[in-house]
Amino acid sequence: MDGGLPLFSQEEIMASLLAASEYGDEEPEIAANITQQMLHMELEPISRSMRARLRDIVVRLAPDHFIEVGAGIGQLSAWFHDAWEDGGHPKSYAIVEEGQRFGVILQRVVERFSASDWCHVRVGPWDTMVSESIAWIAANASMPEEARSGSILPVPADVILVNTDWRGQVKDVERGFELLRPGGVLLTPEPLVPSSDVGDYTEGQPQNDAQMRVEVFNHWIRLIQGWSSEHAIGIVEVKGGSIVAIRRLN
Repeated sequence: MDGGLPLFSQEEIMASLLAASEYGDEEPEIAANITQQMLHMELEPISRSMRARLRDIVVRLAPDHFIEVGAGIGQLSAWFHDAWEDGGHPKSYAIVEEGQRFGVILQRVVERFSASDWCHVRVGPWDTMVSESIAWIAANASMPEEARSGSILPVPADVILVNTDWRGQVKDVERGFELLRPGGVLLTPEPLVPSSDVGDYTEGQPQNDAQMRVEVFNHWIRLIQGWSSEHAIGIVEVKGGSIVAIRRLN
């Protein structure tokens, strides 16, 4: 029985999840400073519209355990922290970045928002962290959540955001999905559609970036096609690209 409550389809749930909020897209001061720093460092930021919408989605989901993969120097992290400054933040938030040189900058962002009690910077290869976390989940599966300790990442995660370099993005999404709890959501910018003219090459042996983009995009299509029969998938277009949300249903 549904007790008279309205029933929503997965499509309706995903559309509501991906909608814009009342926050608008004005960039918070600290995030704006980080954007300028990125430009000086010749790092390419995702569009402001995408940053704002990702903030909207994550805040709406209100995760207890949140992982951001590919944090760079903290541009998106600052948007999240700004939204949570008045409370309502996750119990645990892991900011993951492979590059050691960005770790110190990310730690400054965490300290600027006085979030060290619940937000932690993790520097190192994502693959290694996923493997360690999967092993930790298996070893602690029979323990109540409040008794668990020692995991490098807050897992199983409620929300995982993957915003890594395009060459490894799809593999990073695939691995990250393993760390979601049932009902959890993975977010990522949709990989760019490759150029139609990349020349002839043997599949699996790309010779340049254009051909590599084809390989990555084909991997992405296969992944989404495989997941679409078992999980809920939503896509929303914003200025500068599209955001994909995948909700794990089992």
